[in-house]
Amino acid sequence: MNTNYQNYVQVIAESFPEGTKTSRPQGGLSLWVEFDKSVKPLELYDKAIKQGISIAPGRMFTLQDQFENCMRLCIGLPWSEDTRLKLEQIGTLAKKM
Repeated sequence: MNTNYQNYVQVIAESFPEGTKTSRPQGGLSLWVEFDKSVKPLELYDKAIKQGISIAPGRMFTLQDQFENCMRLCIGLPWSEDTRLKLEQIGTLAKKM
């Protein structure tokens, strides 16, 4: 398990709403995040992008009506304090939903 993955999972566990789940798709540099049904990643995207943070709502990855409460994060960039802060901001925004 690489360090970036561990860093993301730790910050998500500490900063995101209770009940948030994470999984790592095989063979990629992404992390799949599943929220409680009360969090809508499309709305979260709108709020995050205004703060200069980009996320990928799960709905983008299917033609079906699914993954409405999921998002994908890229974990391929080097870990930094800025990454930690932005991830914590996403968690704060999600908690306010």
